[in-house]
Amino acid sequence: MNTEYIQAGKRRTYIFVVDDDPIMRASLDKYLTGKGRRVKAIRDGYDVLVDLEKEKPDLIVSDIRMEKLDGISLLKGMQNRIETARIPVIFMSAHADDEIMNQAKDLGAKFFLIKPFPLSSVLELIEKMGL
Repeated sequence: MNTEYIQAGKRRTYIFVVDDDPIMRASLDKYLTGKGRRVKAIRDGYDVLVDLEKEKPDLIVSDIRMEKLDGISLLKGMQNRIETARIPVIFMSAHADDEIMNQAKDLGAKFFLIKPFPLSSVLELIEKMGL
C-alpha cells in the first residue's frame, strides 16, 4: 500500500496512533487529521506489528499499557526488523514510571508524554521532529 499522500503540494505525514482507549484513539485521530496529518488509529501493539508488514508510517504515537502487546514490546519488535527499526515512536502513558520511561528511551523512543496532556503537545513534538 502506498503511503504517499499529497496535500497542498507536499507529502502528508503518515502516523499510526496506538491506544486501547477508544476515546483517546479517536481524539488523536481527529485532532491530527485536522492538522493535516494522515492517521491510522490502531487498538493494540500486536495489530501494529501486523500492519507494519503492509505499510510503514512516518511516526508511531503509542500508549505503553495495552492488552495484547504493550508499547515496550511493540518497540522491541520494531527494533528487531531492519525495515521498521528507524520509525520514530512517541510514547504516552497515564503512569509516570521512571523505569518504563528509561527503558523506552534506551530502546529509542523519541519522546514520552504523561496523560492527560493537551493534544497540541503531540503536534508540537511531531513538528519538533520535522514531521
